[in-house]
Amino acid sequence: MSESDPLADVRARVAALLAEHDPATTDRLEFLRARYDAGLAWVHFPPGHGGLGYPRDLQAVVDAELAAAGAPDNDPAGNAIGLGMAAPTILAYGTEEQKRRYLRPLWTGEEIWCQLFSEPGAGSDLAGLATRAVPDGDGWVVNGQKVWTSAAHRADFGILVARTDPDVPKHRGLTYFICDINAPGVQVGP
Repeated sequence: MSESDPLADVRARVAALLAEHDPATTDRLEFLRARYDAGLAWVHFPPGHGGLGYPRDLQAVVDAELAAAGAPDNDPAGNAIGLGMAAPTILAYGTEEQKRRYLRPLWTGEEIWCQLFSEPGAGSDLAGLATRAVPDGDGWVVNGQKVWTSAAHRADFGILVARTDPDVPKHRGLTYFICDINAPGVQVGP
C-alpha cells in the first residue's frame, strides 16, 4: 500500500478488506469492525480512530467500492447524531481514552447516540437552557430536563449541553457532556 498516493492506498485497502472479509459470508458487525480497524470508516480521521488522515473526498471512493461489493453499511440514518455530531466532537475535544472508548462502537452502530439539547422552557435556544451540572468528585452531577430527543428511547449515549457557570452571560458557561442514557437517575419517557 502506498501512502504517497492516497487514492491508490485507499483502493488497495478496500481490496484487502474485501479479500479478508467477504461481505457475502462475513457477519455484519465483524465486517464493520474490520472496516473501522482498516481506517476505512472515516478516511479523514487520524489513524487509530477509524481513519487514515486522508482528504475527506476519498470517503466517497471507499463507500462506492464497498457498496458495489455488497458490503454492509453502518446504518448512518439510524445513528445520525452519533456519526454527525458526537464523533467529530469527540475527535476534536475528547481525551485519547474517550476516543478509544466511544468512536469504534459509535461508528459500527453498536452504540446509538441522541442529542440532549432542547428543554421545555428553552426549546432550541441553548442560551436559555436551565439544566445544571456541578462538579462532584471526579465527575459531574447533572439536573434538568430535556425534550424532543429523537432516538433517546433506543440510545445508549447522549450528547448533552448543561450550564456549568450560572454567573456568566447566558450564552457562555455551557458545557458539552457525554451522558450514559442507562446511568442511574436518567429517565427516558415517550
